[in-house]
Amino acid sequence: MHQRQVCKEEEEAIKVDLHEGCGRTKLFWVLALADARTLKALVEFREGARARPVGVAAGVCRFCGAQGSSGLLAIGNVCADHECQEHARHACSKVHSCGHMCGGIKGESTCLPCLHGCARTAALKQDADDMCMICFTEALSCAPAIQLKCGHVFHLHCCRNALLKRWAGPRITFSFSQCPICKASMEHCALAELLAPVRELLADVRRKALMRLEYEGLHRADAITSPGARFHNDPASFAMDRYAYYVCYKCNKAYYGGEARCDAELGEQYDPAELVCGACSDVSRAQMCPKHGTDFLEYKCRYCCSVAVFFCFGTTHFCNACHDDFQRVTNIPRLELPSCPAGPKAKQLDGDECPLHVKHPPTGEEFALGCGVCRNAHTF
Repeated sequence: MHQRQVCKEEEEAIKVDLHEGCGRTKLFWVLALADARTLKALVEFREGARARPVGVAAGVCRFCGAQGSSGLLAIGNVCADHECQEHARHACSKVHSCGHMCGGIKGESTCLPCLHGCARTAALKQDADDMCMICFTEALSCAPAIQLKCGHVFHLHCCRNALLKRWAGPRITFSFSQCPICKASMEHCALAELLAPVRELLADVRRKALMRLEYEGLHRADAITSPGARFHNDPASFAMDRYAYYVCYKCNKAYYGGEARCDAELGEQYDPAELVCGACSDVSRAQMCPKHGTDFLEYKCRYCCSVAVFFCFGTTHFCNACHDDFQRVTNIPRLELPSCPAGPKAKQLDGDECPLHVKHPPTGEEFALGCGVCRNAHTF
């Protein structure tokens, strides 16, 4: 019952290479791609209508490869599919000297080099068969693509979606604005409008984190000064890795919420409206710092000795851990709440020293810590 199909010699050859961190195997009918870092893989069967068009041909969609002899495909190279039509609105319509259509975007002064490898250049590190490493579902030739300043190529709409979606979870992180391959900051004229507020936020978080690092006396820590250390001569990266910052729902500014390790167990399920900075959630009318104003005003978690991150019900401040377990901690009778020092999730700690190094009312009461920078806070 076995059947054997004899292919031409050039079609029998299997091409295997390591391309931009991905292992890639190519045959005339299949493409297999695997990324060892993200453990994602893709296999694409290219049979019949699934084959990618290699040139400008009427009746073949330049994006999805669909073929037809009627409708839009009869007079152009874009099918009637909504996504393909949307891609066509942003795609460059120029044709390279090799005969392939430009895979870039409309309005660029310099076209994206041919993705089909017709003009080998060190500036282009990928080709039409490579998957977009943001969506990892379609090849670069399936949608208008841009080449970032670092040299790597991605779909324009994938870059825009990543910048619009921003970070996952409540803590501010900036990996979404970095190249997925080399981790350099995204930079392209088509993304300038979306990148502007991201860079403004990055500068604000960087400034506040460096100020806190210096006030805590950690700007000369071994992690920064020791040769070969992860953050050698890079105090800003060390500070942003150590501290967790959040965006206030009311004033839209970044505020401190404790050390990053306290945020590790918090998932993506949260209400952004509950992320409120100390100044906007000032229920105790804390005094304004004459040096820093309200930028660093902080509150204590009502149920433990940690810096508050969430402000809920218009009355209650929570740290990450207590907020994650709020249904239990809010129902603990006041007389059964732990005394200072109290750990996350209202657990009694041993010893006498408060982790916040301040005198405060009993657990269960609201308390404004004041200016966090001047207080030289130490949290869990």
